[in-house]
Amino acid sequence: MPKLIYYVAATIDGYIANNNHGLDWLDEFVLGDDATPYDDFYQSIGAVIMGAETYEWIMANSSDDWPYKNVPAFVFSHRALPTPEGVNITITNETAGNIAAVAKKVAHGKNVWLVGGGKAAKYFAEAGELQQIFLTMIPVFLGSGIEILPVSEKVRVTPKNQRLLRSGAIEILLDVNTD
Repeated sequence: MPKLIYYVAATIDGYIANNNHGLDWLDEFVLGDDATPYDDFYQSIGAVIMGAETYEWIMANSSDDWPYKNVPAFVFSHRALPTPEGVNITITNETAGNIAAVAKKVAHGKNVWLVGGGKAAKYFAEAGELQQIFLTMIPVFLGSGIEILPVSEKVRVTPKNQRLLRSGAIEILLDVNTD
């Protein structure tokens, strides 16, 4: 059964970007060859979901090259957003349950990557639609910024796997409890 997975890097103090949505703290960090390869994770993905702010950040920072060309993308937004021609992007304001169900269906048995950001992850977690979090904790503190999962109610997780990398980063796979 396909899972909705929030695959994300965050600082030790729980931020995925600085206050200006910048990722310079992450760009400056080298994970090393013992980290789970991005390509291995991406091969298990059949669709992606993201919030409007993440989508706009990707569009502004991806050098006119949509990084998810080979999978359907769903962007959760209450606004109309421009989309590049020739790519499978759906802008939607459906419920988390409806978006997750459609994304899992078109993923053809593969998992669905919740790309971000934190507010989108919160929306799916609080709706009970998030099954796993694959978190890479980077050994840096920002002090403030965009929170990894700014939930308004408790979300319980069960650690499945944890690895300390030579770089000092920590990979943690968490199952999200749906009780």
